[in-house]
Amino acid sequence: MVKMDKQFRSVNIIALALLLITLLGVSGCANALFTAAYLIKGNEVDPEFKKEIKDIPKHSKMVVICRSPYQTLFGMDDPSKTLSVALTKALSDKLDEKKKFEWVPIDKVDALFDETEYANESFEKMGAKVGADYVFGVDIDSFNIHHSPQYLQGKAHVNVRLVEVSSGKIICSKSLPQYVYPPNTPVAVGDMLEERFQTLYTVKLADEIGCCFYPYDPHEKVALDNDVARMR
Repeated sequence: MVKMDKQFRSVNIIALALLLITLLGVSGCANALFTAAYLIKGNEVDPEFKKEIKDIPKHSKMVVICRSPYQTLFGMDDPSKTLSVALTKALSDKLDEKKKFEWVPIDKVDALFDETEYANESFEKMGAKVGADYVFGVDIDSFNIHHSPQYLQGKAHVNVRLVEVSSGKIICSKSLPQYVYPPNTPVAVGDMLEERFQTLYTVKLADEIGCCFYPYDPHEKVALDNDVARMR
């Protein structure tokens, strides 16, 4: 029996060694370790504010409030509502499986506040008025979809914060670098309607903001120019 156990262990060791040799021979040590990590976790990386989101109690009531300093920016529709809707969807899709948050519809926020209140009221007071526990607040400092008269390329600068309504405490905040999309190749105005491009860009911007709060695959941020090509 002892001899059989030793033989069994030897077979297992040999099989494991052959597997490692195969991995190392094909891709090298680093790639072998990456392969093992990928099988365990996949490509996703943790967000910057992972701990802050983890600390929020389950079933909390959340609201996204995005605002810009002007009703219209550069002759375009105010992106605030579209970004609020897109960011609410992105966050709820990515966070709700574990946290079971309740989300306040942006229409309810719009119904309670006029333009002056949107511009001047604090996020915690707005959150309290809609019955939220936490606010994802986004200030849109700049927003433009025109690279030139002939080409479209989205550029925006936003400041985002997560606010606890009851205390007014800023849980976390960040001023994001200017987000440019498509990053390398502007879109000719004849290839896509401006309204459609603005919607596409706003959805991409919402995901860029959301990646501060939920896991994401960094590889999906590569070759973003191809997204527009597929939309044409």
